[in-house]
Amino acid sequence: MRNGHQVPLNSAPRFSLPQGLIRLMHRSRSSILCIPLIAVLLQMAAPVQAQSESSHLSGDVSRQDARRAVEVLEDEGRRADVLATLRVIAGDAAVAPAADDTEGEPAPAEAPVAAEPEPVITPLEEGGLIARMLGQVGRWADGLGQQVGQVKDALLELPAWFDSIFRSQAERALLVDALIALAVVFVLGLLVEWALRRLLRRPCLALQEHARQVEERARVAEVVEGSLPGQQQTGQIDAERAAVAAATQPEQPGVALVQTIRDGVERVEAIPINAPEQNVAEPDRSAVAEPAPTERKAKAKARRDGRVSEHRGALRHLPFALGIFLLDLLPLALFFCVAALVMHLYPSLDERAREAAGVFILAYLFTRLSMAVVRLLISPSGYGLRVFRLSGETSRLLNHWALYFVALAAFGIAVADALQTLGGGAAGRTAILKFVSLLAHLMIVMLIFRLRRPVRDAIAPKAGSSGPLATLRHWAAQIWAIAAAVFVMGMWVVWALGVENGFPRLIEFIGVTGGIVVLGRLAAVLLLGALERGFVGGPSDESDAAQAANGMRSRLAEQLYPLVRWLMSVLIAVCVLVALFQAWGFDAIGWFAAGTIGRSLASAAITIVVAVILALVVWQLTNAVLERRIARWSESGELMRAARLRTLLPMLRTGLMIVILLIVGMTALSEIGINTTPLLAGASIIGVALGFGSQKLVQDFITGIFLLMENAMQVGDWVTVAGVSGTVENLSIRTVRLRAGDGSLHIVPFSSVSTVNNTNRGIGNAAVRISVGYDTDIDQAIAELKKIGAELRADPAFADLIIDDLAVWGVDSVDGSMVTLAGQMRCVDKGRWGVQREFNRRIFEHFRELGIQIADPRERFMMAQEPMA
Repeated sequence: MRNGHQVPLNSAPRFSLPQGLIRLMHRSRSSILCIPLIAVLLQMAAPVQAQSESSHLSGDVSRQDARRAVEVLEDEGRRADVLATLRVIAGDAAVAPAADDTEGEPAPAEAPVAAEPEPVITPLEEGGLIARMLGQVGRWADGLGQQVGQVKDALLELPAWFDSIFRSQAERALLVDALIALAVVFVLGLLVEWALRRLLRRPCLALQEHARQVEERARVAEVVEGSLPGQQQTGQIDAERAAVAAATQPEQPGVALVQTIRDGVERVEAIPINAPEQNVAEPDRSAVAEPAPTERKAKAKARRDGRVSEHRGALRHLPFALGIFLLDLLPLALFFCVAALVMHLYPSLDERAREAAGVFILAYLFTRLSMAVVRLLISPSGYGLRVFRLSGETSRLLNHWALYFVALAAFGIAVADALQTLGGGAAGRTAILKFVSLLAHLMIVMLIFRLRRPVRDAIAPKAGSSGPLATLRHWAAQIWAIAAAVFVMGMWVVWALGVENGFPRLIEFIGVTGGIVVLGRLAAVLLLGALERGFVGGPSDESDAAQAANGMRSRLAEQLYPLVRWLMSVLIAVCVLVALFQAWGFDAIGWFAAGTIGRSLASAAITIVVAVILALVVWQLTNAVLERRIARWSESGELMRAARLRTLLPMLRTGLMIVILLIVGMTALSEIGINTTPLLAGASIIGVALGFGSQKLVQDFITGIFLLMENAMQVGDWVTVAGVSGTVENLSIRTVRLRAGDGSLHIVPFSSVSTVNNTNRGIGNAAVRISVGYDTDIDQAIAELKKIGAELRADPAFADLIIDDLAVWGVDSVDGSMVTLAGQMRCVDKGRWGVQREFNRRIFEHFRELGIQIADPRERFMMAQEPMA
């Protein structure tokens, strides 16, 4: 508020020079040269009013301004002009405030007169968006103007600086001393460095040749043994699993394996199931659809093998790359020693000349060290670490452009620092830095356009791809070069026009970012390579038995390796991002301090990851143990036990999966702050409701589990359950399928099974029961039965099926028409019916040959004929 009127925003009081001072300045040119001195005096006399105006007039007081002020004060006439100017300023300044005060007080005579009100200017709302935007634009414009003005003043002062150097004998001697020191350092240092590099050339070539031979041997070993060292073990495991599947599962769909006995010999026959309902085209569809997942698995395996081979190759290259890197640094270290010795033995060298020469020496050392690191990472010879997977041509291109960029930046900064050290001033240093930074950014833009096509091909989607992602990648491939060039130049504008020491900070920013990324990549190569070596291992010279014993462990490691590798990659990426944010100025480490949200999130994430890893380990170990057990039973010939366990396997996996998901899910929900008590209560209620609603289903499952675990029946057994008999054709978790003798199929749920009558459980007694007439000699009949039993047991076709000799128990029953003899022959369960049928056939033949009468159960009446009278 001034004089009753509102003042718009950003309207500061303006300082105007008194009219007398302006007239005096027109008359005397010396006053113009003394503006910096006048400004300093004004600041001392009136710090409150003239602070902003004096700084606006003087800007930055340089050494040249100070020298001019000294010349004015030493000249009598010019000093008098300055004193006169100061007296005029003092007189006008004393009058101005009084005038302002007089104007501020209204005249009493004019008080009753109603003056016409001036139009009120409505200012922008203080703190509003438009006001802030206009203020920011104004500050940007002021900063741009100041930067341009500084550059212009620096460029105008450079000729005067060069002129003063060549006119002043001391400055000229200082420059000559610095140049002589640089010449001596670089001549001696480069000569010694060349000599040492010449001596180390043969060891470097021998190291490269040895690395090439190791690489060739490794490639030959990979071709011979497969892309992965554990491929042989994996092939053995796959063969075992295929053998087990072939022994316990039918070869074709719609066919059941049934164990039968024909002529006393056990057989496994394939019986069609639901033949009329089968679709003839179904096998063809499966045959066509099967290669798709197989092809995807092959591609995924090829990509995984490629990554494994890459990390393994990096580990092989690491010793040779580090050796070559150290040999490359030895000549540079010798150059540094020579430079330090020369600078120390140069007694007459001024401190400023020593500092100016030192910045050039440091620039050379930085350039050489940077190029050694670049060659280590993207070595065109192919024996470096190759952090970035590049071709040889691209590596050579980046190597050359990296040399140009690093040399330009290092020696440009050295020139700017030397110029300031030798008296050029901060403005001259700033101008040179901005010019060098502009050249460096233009060089980056040129490199971007040189790499336009390779990067475009890498970004572009594959031929024939469609969808939003493919469209986005195609668009990015077309415009990436222009966008990158605009970004680079915009970054130069921001740094050069808005930040003090912009180019050195920019170089530091790029170097720190690149160093963190490179260290992250090296950590990934080392950790992932060690992880791959620990899981997959190298070529093994163990015997076939040892390899078969370690097969399951190798398969378990192969299944867990992708997940552990992914977790390790995520951990490395998170660490690199935290380090980058910390280097960029964010307090990234503070995000994870005690009591912060980041600390809580990190703790929850670690707990969940550990729970998931433990769950996966339990899952894989359980599957490995079960599959190993199936394979062992299959190898020992216990195919039915293997089939039974294979039947239980889906149910066991489902139950284990449910338990693991519940534990991991509850752990995750608890860690992120969700109360799991209501969830557990709700799950309990739902479980009780489902239990009451599905009692029969649950009973089927539970009964089936116990029947299968107790080995009550197997596929191929002849059983009687729930009043029906037949051969067990299929066993599931809930039902059993029986094939009756007439071919009908019975599906019996386990809940209705109360008793199981299984005739295939080790022993099957062949019953012998024969009835003879009253006239038969009982002792002779028993003797013939034992003789037939001995002959049958001596027969090779039935010898393996009979356990013991025939046991004749004697006369079992006597009635009015026959005498019954009973006995039995102990046989295996699979040979009972065959032995019994063969025994009955032989009884019939022997008794007919010997004339032993077999009783006829039919009643016959004999009527005698009387002679006719």
